[in-house]
Amino acid sequence: MTTPDEADLLARCLAGGPNAWEEFLARYRGVLERAAQVTLRRVIGSVRTDDLEAVVEAALLSLINDDYATLRSFAGRSSLAGYLQAITARIALNHLRSERRKGWLRFRPLEAVADSPAPEAAEPADPEQLAALQRALEELPPRDRLLLKLFHLDGAGYKEIAALTGLSVNAVSPALIRARQKIRALLGGEG
Repeated sequence: MTTPDEADLLARCLAGGPNAWEEFLARYRGVLERAAQVTLRRVIGSVRTDDLEAVVEAALLSLINDDYATLRSFAGRSSLAGYLQAITARIALNHLRSERRKGWLRFRPLEAVADSPAPEAAEPADPEQLAALQRALEELPPRDRLLLKLFHLDGAGYKEIAALTGLSVNAVSPALIRARQKIRALLGGEG
């Protein structure tokens, strides 16, 4: 839930109050940066400065575009920081999809990969792991298999998945989480 302090700052920003936007940036820019870093690292295993800056700039622009329409649509059912994290994660994924379409992600030098472990969505290099993954996919219910393929292999967004599967956009994320849990359980059972 929104705190009174968050609600006050948001109201001052939307009203164009003096120094309100600067205060908003001082308080929440770090939230946007951390959300972008987490999403980029989770999806591609690294965080490049230019990607991070592009995502944060796009997130900030999305907040102020159309007379702060995105901020005005904040309903207060969560914390403002949580709302901003969700927006930034979506923008980071859109940024990566755009870069993938341009072909840029395929040609990153190996030096650009962080020392962090590979993202979970990375395709296994080991043929035995790949075969185990394929067997586990085949054991999943058809809808779960479709969700995982659309999101992880085809790069479809939540809106696209919702349109193709008949789920609501809000139901896509929980359905993907459940499908991932099922496949992890199947892979863990293979020993």
